[in-house]
Amino acid sequence: MMIRSAIICTGLLLAGCGKSAPQANIQPRDWRYYVANPEEIEPMQKICREWAGSTAPNDAQPAVVMTNCRAAAFAKSQLQITN
Repeated sequence: MMIRSAIICTGLLLAGCGKSAPQANIQPRDWRYYVANPEEIEPMQKICREWAGSTAPNDAQPAVVMTNCRAAAFAKSQLQITN
């Protein structure tokens, strides 16, 4: 019984040990911006990966992050098609 309690407590402690939500002080952009400024795609995708790896619930992500992540990914795919 003591071992089971220790395992459960350890699991609960580890469950709360993820990364916290990163800051999102960014301007909203659309895919046309990222096509015109392809050097901005990777920095935005880095922010997207930070959010994806955080412990913040998906509905807590600022809309600007979700919008920019989708726009950057779409622009990257369009640039790959045309190159």
